[in-house]
Amino acid sequence: MNYLFNTEHISQHFVKYVVHVHPPLGPGEEKAKLQDYCNALIDQSPQAFETLLSGPNQLRVQKAFILPGGKRVDMPTFILTPQGPLLTFPEKLYIDQPIDVDLPDKDRIFRKALDELTTRFSDRAVRRVGVIHDFVFDTGRFNSLEIISSNLKPEIWRERLSNLNIHLEMPTEDKNVNIDIRPTHVMHRRRQGPQATPEQFDSGAQGQFGVMVVLDINNRKISGDLTKPEVNDILAFAADYVTESLIPLLNNEY
Repeated sequence: MNYLFNTEHISQHFVKYVVHVHPPLGPGEEKAKLQDYCNALIDQSPQAFETLLSGPNQLRVQKAFILPGGKRVDMPTFILTPQGPLLTFPEKLYIDQPIDVDLPDKDRIFRKALDELTTRFSDRAVRRVGVIHDFVFDTGRFNSLEIISSNLKPEIWRERLSNLNIHLEMPTEDKNVNIDIRPTHVMHRRRQGPQATPEQFDSGAQGQFGVMVVLDINNRKISGDLTKPEVNDILAFAADYVTESLIPLLNNEY
């Protein structure tokens, strides 16, 4: 295969921050306190948090991202899970074409949200912090199943494949590094003319191939309470891993 993975081929990218706390947080008895926390997130980082949505069994904050061409995407950027907060920020969205989302300093937004959490819930211990990069690489007309399966040496196994999911666990001394790889499809709108604008796309869709890659990095030790230096180390490690390790691994450069 002549396809090479690189950041220019990324058609969609989400960055997620996972926090596990103990004892767990729940929207029951602490609902008012959690709502105050969510409102604090909206006040301190309005570029990432906008509207609080609260129900009997859910607590989330949404944000409307305004994209070029007047497009608007509403998505939850904070969700309270049974383990703790999950923050999700878009880096690149695919809407007819890849669109970069202007949301800088994601790590800083997360640090402020975590500081606010530990201040308001000082009786909780932060056991785990994770960073998840959720990618779709556009492979165009290159069959993504063939790209992934090309690493299988015997051709007979490649010929029999109809799908393939790869899960890699590559822990370091103090961090879990998990990678999931699987083929997918990327839908492209067909233009009505060679110079058509986004408003001139027709209703048909042209299928092309893609590869979904999920990189999940978190701390291995889950006893005690994570310190700020330990959290910063996880964030820095995750920030460097994509270009220094993930892309070379996908390209078999080792």
